[in-house]
Amino acid sequence: MGLKSLFQEHLQSVLSQIELILQELKLDGLVIGAGQPRLFFEDDQEIPYRSNHHFRYLCPLEGASHLLIVRPGQKPLLRVFQPEDFWHEVKPLEADFWTDSFVIETCAQEDQVWADLFLTKGRYAYHGPDGERAEREGCLTQVESLLPRLNWLRLKKTPYEQQCLIEATRRAAQGHKAAERCFRQGGSELAIHFAYLQAVRCREQDLPYENIVCLNEKSAILHYSAKRDDIHNGRVLLIDAGAQVRGYAADITRTYATDEAAEEFRAILADMETLQQAICASIRPGIRMNDLHFQAHERIAQLLIDHRILLNCDVEKAVNLGLTAAFFPHGLGHMLGLLVHDVAGKQVDAIGTLGEIDPRFPRLRTHRPLDVGTYVTIEPGLYFIRMLLDPHRKGEHSACFNWGLIERLAPCGGIRIEDNILINEDGIQNLTRLHL
Repeated sequence: MGLKSLFQEHLQSVLSQIELILQELKLDGLVIGAGQPRLFFEDDQEIPYRSNHHFRYLCPLEGASHLLIVRPGQKPLLRVFQPEDFWHEVKPLEADFWTDSFVIETCAQEDQVWADLFLTKGRYAYHGPDGERAEREGCLTQVESLLPRLNWLRLKKTPYEQQCLIEATRRAAQGHKAAERCFRQGGSELAIHFAYLQAVRCREQDLPYENIVCLNEKSAILHYSAKRDDIHNGRVLLIDAGAQVRGYAADITRTYATDEAAEEFRAILADMETLQQAICASIRPGIRMNDLHFQAHERIAQLLIDHRILLNCDVEKAVNLGLTAAFFPHGLGHMLGLLVHDVAGKQVDAIGTLGEIDPRFPRLRTHRPLDVGTYVTIEPGLYFIRMLLDPHRKGEHSACFNWGLIERLAPCGGIRIEDNILINEDGIQNLTRLHL
């Protein structure tokens, strides 16, 4: 099926579900704003802009100030803001795979975008960042349980969304391959970052999130942002980098080591690769992310014991005493889609009821069942983070840690391996491994 047909099928499915939401909430329509650009504090320079994610869910048009009006039984109306401007290029709106699905009106003035919509003659809800303007135009901006209902629609990816995610993954995989080549040729963090951008063919502001490019010990900083240009010939590279297509994100992490890295670290990296794939293979529809997360801690505990990083303890003791948390301090994964950390990961129903928090892991981003059609990341990690390990040096379980080995491994930083997984009826589809 072509992209146009996939999108039309996607939009009709979404609109039919939105119409049911409008009926439930006794609304006459829904107005979704793309949003407004913002300036840096006390500056006249704009912060890189990204449209409202719920706008992008229905319409892949990028840009600020557009407005989408959904009324039951009618083709959605799209007001496109196209100012007359000689400071910036304003590209004309051309026919594309999605344009036939909307009644499109172009507006040269921003006030025209809101003009003559007759929103005061009914109950219209608004979603977007321009709530004050919407209220002045007669929209309702505080409709109870509207947002959870909209978020709930996003859990299961339609075939159109899956196609966007496949393309984003393919593009990100090209970047990761280029980054690895640059690393093995002795490139700096900055050079590796540039190699990634060139392979993906995008600007930094087009990435779904800022690339994390870490050499050696910096791999132990989970959201490391500096990109050093004075360190070359790294022994270890951890790169967490994505791409996006029509607003949909890929989020991929890989860790590489050269022969100059500690032999023990290279062995651990190989076993982490096996561990990550085993976690992915264990996913079945309906499994909860918190249960997968617990299994990841058990597997990491066994790995730590096998490599004699933890001593004098078994898997149960290592997990229950929180010893593994010193090496694996973040969640196993999260929902992925139009947002890198996509919506509804904690909801268990459409009205916004949150799933029961697992007391073992109260801060997970996702603790709902992974139903068919959901799309998640799986990203176990193992790091040597002094801030987390040092309290154990004088703690009651200090004897469980092989401190000499940990000191030898600390300059290698850490390991994270992240794939993007679609849940199917019979298991999973690992979109990342199809391309990388």
